[in-house]
Amino acid sequence: MDSDVRSLAGRHRRTTRLHKLASRFSSGSVSNGAWASFQQFANLLFVGVFSVILARTVSVEDFGIYSYALSLAGIGIAIGLAGLYGLAIKEYKSSSTPGLLTVSMILVREITVLVFFVLLLGFGSLTSNSADEFLLLVLAGIAVFGRVLDVPELWYQAHLQARTPAIAKVSVALAFFLAKCVALRLGYGILVVLLLYLMELLAASLIVLWRYSIDARPAKPFSKPEMSSVLSLWRQSSPLLISGIAQQINLRAPIIVVNIMIGATGVAMLSVSQRITDICIALPMAYMTATFPAMLEARARRYADGEAGVSYDQLLRRSFDGALWMGVSVALGLFLFADFIVRFVFGAEYLPAASLLRVQILAVPFMFMSAVFSKWIIAEGKLWISVGRQWIGAAVNIALCILLIPSIGIVGSAWASSIGYISAVYLFAFLSRATWPVAIHMTLAWFAPARMLYGYVFVRKRRSHNV
Repeated sequence: MDSDVRSLAGRHRRTTRLHKLASRFSSGSVSNGAWASFQQFANLLFVGVFSVILARTVSVEDFGIYSYALSLAGIGIAIGLAGLYGLAIKEYKSSSTPGLLTVSMILVREITVLVFFVLLLGFGSLTSNSADEFLLLVLAGIAVFGRVLDVPELWYQAHLQARTPAIAKVSVALAFFLAKCVALRLGYGILVVLLLYLMELLAASLIVLWRYSIDARPAKPFSKPEMSSVLSLWRQSSPLLISGIAQQINLRAPIIVVNIMIGATGVAMLSVSQRITDICIALPMAYMTATFPAMLEARARRYADGEAGVSYDQLLRRSFDGALWMGVSVALGLFLFADFIVRFVFGAEYLPAASLLRVQILAVPFMFMSAVFSKWIIAEGKLWISVGRQWIGAAVNIALCILLIPSIGIVGSAWASSIGYISAVYLFAFLSRATWPVAIHMTLAWFAPARMLYGYVFVRKRRSHNV
């Protein structure tokens, strides 16, 4: 009799868990996160595969020049997005006039990119090693104007409809991936490839804008905003904008310093390593951006109902636990197979990049946790925290680059990058009382396996007592 009771109880628990799992995967936030992750994964796949094809087709020096131009474009894109990802999703969810918000964000982004472009021209004229390198920097800067037009993608994210922009952007990425491969096959160089890159970013944004103009109806998709609303949006996003600049400096400063101190060949080696670690940043960021509405809802319930507040804390704890250990798993795999990955994918001439990769992957677990940390900052409205942590990381990174590269060579840039990132994500969390909860979550995440084992043993003992 007792065994029948235990058997029925076990089946009931398994059925309940299956129902909960099915409910989670049918929810809008999980579907939204899956589509956003698919888009990010597909884009990373196209970029990664094309990088391999390009590295095996052109000279190491040309690959370094191309990578340098795209790195500076990456800084421009981060600056042009103006820190509006989480903030815009929050505004779209509460706004009854999406057209005003859309046009306001486009204006903020394009004006911000214009400032970046002027600075890029000045920087490039002073630091470029050749006229061809300067021309590529100019084209990369122009490409940023097209990239930041995709504001309506955030409208889709806010309404848990990431499928539409994901399909559009992946389709464009696939078409231009094939076009760039054909261009290389026909013997064209990195100048034509960069022109196609410019066209790709513009085409993807225009298609998203076109679909939004249809899907946003009956609301007015585009409305002329008051200048005061544009300035207000700029002020709200300014902490995240400044933080985004610092984050990009933190990520890209080694490439800039290496280009100045060592040259395009050194940039090529560092770019191979960073191309791999960039995947470790992009994937968790894509998923956390898409599931951010669920975090906002959990936080809202926390203040509406004290009992429901536990779900918000549990969500944060699970997010940090999962992020850390996914990062550890990825870092361990990259450490063990760094030589094989670099040689097999990019070729034997890029093998020195494996030693850089082994150093840079020390920051991978913190890259994963940073995705959660960034969304917590927005949810709590503590935007200036992001500014402080990113600028501390950038300052550490640049200082170590200048100190280490002359003494130990290009591997010094990898150490500077890893220490700078860890400083910005983990060490900074202990410097302010406001971020202590995050510091505690990140610290406890290292003990997640032990906590899970203890919880499993404790629950089994309690169930055996009850039965």
